Amino acid sequence: MGNAFSSCRESSCFSWLFPKKPNNLPSKPEPVDRPKPITPEYTEDAEFLVVKEFNLVSGDNGGLHHTSQYELMEREKPRLVIRRGQEFTIVLVTNHTMDKDKDKLSLVFTVADAKNPNFGNQTLVGVGVGVGSTNGWSASITDVSDSSITLKVNTSSSAIIGEWKLEVDVQSGEKTHSFPCKDTFFMLFNPWCKDDAVYLEGEAEKQEYVLSDSGLIWRGTASRLRPSPWNFAQFEENVLECVLYMLTSVCKMSPANRNDPIKVTRAISAGVNSPDDEGVLVGNWGTDYSDGTPPTKWGGSQLILQEYFNTKKPVKYGQCWVFSGVVTTACRAVGIPCRSITNFSSAHDTHNSLTIDYFFDNEGEVIESLNSDSVWNFHVWNEVWMTREDLGPEYGGWQVIDATPQEESDGQYRCGPASLAAIKNGQIQRPYDVPFIFSEVNADKLFWKYRGDSQPMKLLGRKTGGIGQFVSTKAVGKFMREDVTHLYKFEEDSSEERTVMHNALRMCENIFARYYLNEELEDVEFDFQLNDDIIIGEPFTTSVVVENKSDKEYDVEVLLRADTMLYTGVTKDLVKKHKIDISMKPKSKETVVMDVSFDEYYKKLVHQCAFNLSCLANVKQTSFEYFAQDDFRCRKPDIKIEYEGEMAVNKETKCAAYFTNPLPMALTKGHFTVQGAGLTKVQVIKLKQNVPVKGEVRCEFTVLPSISGERTLNIMFDSHQLEDVDGLLTLQVGEALPTPADSNGAELPRSGEEPCSKPELPADDVKPNKENIEEI
Repeated sequence: MGNAFSSCRESSCFSWLFPKKPNNLPSKPEPVDRPKPITPEYTEDAEFLVVKEFNLVSGDNGGLHHTSQYELMEREKPRLVIRRGQEFTIVLVTNHTMDKDKDKLSLVFTVADAKNPNFGNQTLVGVGVGVGSTNGWSASITDVSDSSITLKVNTSSSAIIGEWKLEVDVQSGEKTHSFPCKDTFFMLFNPWCKDDAVYLEGEAEKQEYVLSDSGLIWRGTASRLRPSPWNFAQFEENVLECVLYMLTSVCKMSPANRNDPIKVTRAISAGVNSPDDEGVLVGNWGTDYSDGTPPTKWGGSQLILQEYFNTKKPVKYGQCWVFSGVVTTACRAVGIPCRSITNFSSAHDTHNSLTIDYFFDNEGEVIESLNSDSVWNFHVWNEVWMTREDLGPEYGGWQVIDATPQEESDGQYRCGPASLAAIKNGQIQRPYDVPFIFSEVNADKLFWKYRGDSQPMKLLGRKTGGIGQFVSTKAVGKFMREDVTHLYKFEEDSSEERTVMHNALRMCENIFARYYLNEELEDVEFDFQLNDDIIIGEPFTTSVVVENKSDKEYDVEVLLRADTMLYTGVTKDLVKKHKIDISMKPKSKETVVMDVSFDEYYKKLVHQCAFNLSCLANVKQTSFEYFAQDDFRCRKPDIKIEYEGEMAVNKETKCAAYFTNPLPMALTKGHFTVQGAGLTKVQVIKLKQNVPVKGEVRCEFTVLPSISGERTLNIMFDSHQLEDVDGLLTLQVGEALPTPADSNGAELPRSGEEPCSKPELPADDVKPNKENIEEI
């Protein structure tokens, strides 16, 4: 506390703000007598300086604080949104000119939801105007006119985020009165402030991870990566208010803890799910969504958060990418840099052993009663950017949080923030939840054959490189995939990766028989293959190549099977199995093939159209057993989007969305859902007619852009026969166009507008390989 402020503290103007402390402090602070509020109509003393109105200068402040896009700031009566640790302007409208020698001002900021605001926990902040900095807060006069005072106010870079109230205390001579501002304002984290814990270098990065209101979330399988558009919509109506409601009323965060991004993001990871509170989303990994919305039908966070804010009841239903999309929205809304991350072949280790264990019977069927671990085709979580003062500077940067309710952490369904540096180096004892996330990206996968209670289990094999593949996020500034696997682990099966794994196992209290592996060379080798490049509606095949490299003859039993599965790795229904005995001549090779038709798999499909294919083989003479499995997903068509002319603010533009029906059956009860922050409200367009086989599925609609710059249009399609089809278009919206007029001033129709070519889209379902892995 500076000398200028210390001397001012003793003056009568600030005596209520800083009462002298008694020698023996009571256990609870005594209430402080505040100056009595006075209304703008105060006329008792015409010479007293009265604050008649507050102008929070939303236009100028919004531009400087990168908050102009918030719907709160665009209302007829704007609500100010600012970022902490940065100067903003306030204009006080007064009854007469301020006398700088006679009139003294102080500002009083109070956290709106603080039940007992006080100076000690920074829920109550007193700022003397022109007396220097107090705990990072300061205020100064920059202009005085006949009827106004312009103030520049600096807030602390560690101020509490949320809704704040403002009052001005005026001392004129011996009299002091308080003038409350009728409007509250909102304070956010500030990635542009170097002293803020969430400071992020690079304007492109801040644009992507804080300001971008649309993006991509990857789904699919490790062999078929599928980008799905998501409308984050963090600036839309009631979204910021909903996030703050979740933190205060659902997560029960005390205001004093809301200055810490570690605590805020941990709370968000708990509040977005609902198993142990009344959080935002109900998870459902089954097949019955009749009393809610199927997860695949959400295309963004806006409708979810707006419904939750209006009803205060959990919204049905979500799965991991929906939870992640809402978390990205929530974090960006309060100013925390955030991105959605997809981990393909993501392990769910339930017993903290750092291994994923599968148990099979003689028919190759999974023994569900023994299996608690699983591998999800993909899992989506989030990364948030911040320093980690609790761990040290080397652990700062990206941190993992996860709102999908999988396992409890300290008694609640939440996860993180866990430092990527700790995860990559296997430091599983660091907070929060590092072991769980380490397993998700780097667990060893073991296959066991269960032969009854009286017989020992037999280890069929291990796979050390199958977990944690193609960890993906949207690239900065472009709708392409960025692979961030290297941030989570060293190169698969490298000496560094194996060393990290072994060190982590030494720290783990539950090591599960990973070294009892049979690595003897066998005379008969197997190569399991599948054709995974199919569009839904087509047949597919799976096969295994059996090669006898010896001079002996062997009898081999081969079992191929295909099951539908949820993306969480849980198998649902058997589609087909093919069992055959073959006699392998010396130095021979044979291929066993199983064909699966559309009719055989269609009625058993579940959401995501994923399959689990497996092969169990047995060489009878040597008792050698081979097991392999893989998964794939049927591709779905991309929705193509076109529009006429140039997009411009307040200009209605015609658009069309279409694709070809890939199924050998008509599509009925079809509808498109159109979303695009700054382009249109959510539109649902129902098709009036059925779509025939190989027929075009098409809808036309209009958008009315309200924000210029790069925007994203998201389209989804659903019908009784085909669902979870989507498309995305990025486009440039120009400023509002001038209206052409004739010589009499009448409006003329615009002409010469030609259809605009569609920007290149990320391909849906591009198979990763060395040539195209970064071209998704």
